[in-house]
Amino acid sequence: MTANAFPIRIDSLAYREADTAYRTGVHQQRAHQWLICLHGGITASVDGKTHELHPEESLLVPPRVKREMWCRRKAPGYVLCLFDAQRLDIAPLVGRVQRLPVELREDLLALVGELHGESRPDSAWLTSALVVRLLIGQLRGARRKSGQGEALSPLNAGRHQEVVTRAEVFMGAQLHRTLLRGTIADEVGVSEPHLARLFRATTGKTVLGRLTEMRLARAKALLLETTQPVTAIASAVGLSSFSHFSRLFKRSVGVAPSDYRRARGRSWA
Repeated sequence: MTANAFPIRIDSLAYREADTAYRTGVHQQRAHQWLICLHGGITASVDGKTHELHPEESLLVPPRVKREMWCRRKAPGYVLCLFDAQRLDIAPLVGRVQRLPVELREDLLALVGELHGESRPDSAWLTSALVVRLLIGQLRGARRKSGQGEALSPLNAGRHQEVVTRAEVFMGAQLHRTLLRGTIADEVGVSEPHLARLFRATTGKTVLGRLTEMRLARAKALLLETTQPVTAIASAVGLSSFSHFSRLFKRSVGVAPSDYRRARGRSWA
C-alpha cells in the first residue's frame, strides 16, 4: 500500500489519562479531531454546543471550529487522533456523539495496547490501520442506526436461523481459538456483511458480540466446574490476554473471575 492510497493522514495519535482537573481551554485545530472516551467522562463544547461523552462513545470535531474539553465527574481515559480525511467520507460522524459498536471494542483495546506498548518499526502502520478500522466501523454503525443498512427478507427466516445455528455450533467448538468474523463466514458459506446482518436480525447481537457471550458463558462454567487456574480458563476460551479476559468478565458479570468462583456463582448472572 502506498502512502497516497491510505484513506486518512494521521497528524497525531495518543492515548491519554487525566485527573478530574482536566480542561483544555478554548482552542482550534487545523485537522479533524477524533475523541474516543474509554473510561470516566468528558464534556466537550464545540462552537457553543455541549456534548457529553461516556465510556465507549466518540466525538468527531471538524477543523477550524472553537472547542473546549473538560472532565465530566470521573477522571477520563481517552484516545485523541488528529487527522485529515483524504479518501473517507466522514460527514455522518462529524459533530455528534456516537456509540462505539460492540464489535469494535477489541479493536479499540488493541489500539490502546499498541499506543501503550513498546514502539516497533511497524507500530505506525498498525495503529493507523486500527484507526481506519474504527472509523469505518463507526460509519457503518451510524448508517445502520439511520436505517440505511440492507434489510433481510422474512421469507427466508428459517434459512437465516439455520445459518446462524451452524455458525454458533462452529464457534462453540472453536472457543479456544482466535476467531475472525471472516473465518466464521467462510465456514458457513456466506459473506462477512451478510453474516453480520443475519446475526443482528436473528439474535439481536453482532457476530463478535455473540462470540464473546459464548466465551464468557463457557468461562463461567469452567470456573464453577473445574479447578483450573483462571489464567488457563482465559486461554481455554480464546482470550489469551488475562487482563482483557478479566475486564470483559467483570464488565459482563459484575465481579472478577476469582470472586465469581469463590462465591460459587451466587448473586450474579
